[in-house]
Amino acid sequence: MKRVLYLAVVAVALSACGGPNASDVDAAAPADASSEELTDCGTFVLSQGEALTDNAVKCFVDAVQAGRPARLKQTSPTTEGDPIITEYEAGTDGRVEIVTDSRQDNFGQQIISRHTCTGPTPRPGMIDFAHCSEPTPVGGG
Repeated sequence: MKRVLYLAVVAVALSACGGPNASDVDAAAPADASSEELTDCGTFVLSQGEALTDNAVKCFVDAVQAGRPARLKQTSPTTEGDPIITEYEAGTDGRVEIVTDSRQDNFGQQIISRHTCTGPTPRPGMIDFAHCSEPTPVGGG
């Protein structure tokens, strides 16, 4: 009986920790239209020799060129099969931040690096950029 009472008290306490009601979220939302919704172009786990789909590449490049925030994520294996995770995130200014996580690469640098690129163009299975900054380490393992 004590266990049931304890669980009931815990359930009530946890329900009090819930998030805001939908009406609270609507009232707190910014009024300007500059907070566009993020275009999610997909998350892909690729096999050896596999590339991004043309639809994913087009989705991301089109969003960037239109000034819409966008995200695309891929995990690709190294020659030895270790996963390298690359995340592309674009803002409304047309700049793309690329974060590469190679911490699981047993034969590589095992770091997280970041660089910023502009001028994306589609290429079969990948995205080319007109200009990119040098990658900067942001973490490691």
